[in-house]
Amino acid sequence: MPFSAEHVKQAFQAIRENGIPEGFIHSRKWDIIDPETGDPFPPKAVLWKAKQLAEDESPSGGGGWPTNDPLIALGFEIRLKPNLAISATTEVTSDITDIFQSDIDATTKQRLVDARLGQGQFREQLLEIWNGKCAITYCDIKVILRASHVKPWSQSHNQQRLDPANGILLAASIDALFDKFIITFTEAGALRVNRSVSESALKNLGVHAGRHIHIAPRTEEYLVSHREKFNQISHGQFYDF
Repeated sequence: MPFSAEHVKQAFQAIRENGIPEGFIHSRKWDIIDPETGDPFPPKAVLWKAKQLAEDESPSGGGGWPTNDPLIALGFEIRLKPNLAISATTEVTSDITDIFQSDIDATTKQRLVDARLGQGQFREQLLEIWNGKCAITYCDIKVILRASHVKPWSQSHNQQRLDPANGILLAASIDALFDKFIITFTEAGALRVNRSVSESALKNLGVHAGRHIHIAPRTEEYLVSHREKFNQISHGQFYDF
């Protein structure tokens, strides 16, 4: 028979007493919360155990949204792992909640969440396009590289949010400047900088004068709006580095 909320509660208890079933691991991204105790559990293991208890032989899904959606439908809370929730801003968390509540297909949901967190296919595509290096500093330390959207998430539709042309791979410090429209790129690929940031400060961040990036035509389409916002914020007070 189909599993129910009661089977999920029984799964919580079974995992609490016996540990995570063999073949399953702690989730790297999501937790399902036991509403009675507040304890977090890996959603995939809970779903599998609940279906086993119910003798429900339907597919359990491969993790992510195919796993999370049936549990949410029964009224259970799914949360980002604490380390992701802490690193995500309130705006990012709100965007992920919106994705959660949308009626798009599960695969697209997963890709959008990954893209909003700078992970998944979007990040992998940018790592390939930019040869695994920051476009400006050439830093190749992957843990500090950010898959930065050119056109802001809030102004993009879902196709644009997943479009690798709408992305530039940047070191975290450079990404922060780009995200706040303190830097942008000219049509020729030169770095344009708000005068509130000195040349010496850029050099301290590993940015050297005269570096240009190659801008593909589709990326330039996204950069047009980024430059417009940069111009509004800088009030014409900028320089090309």
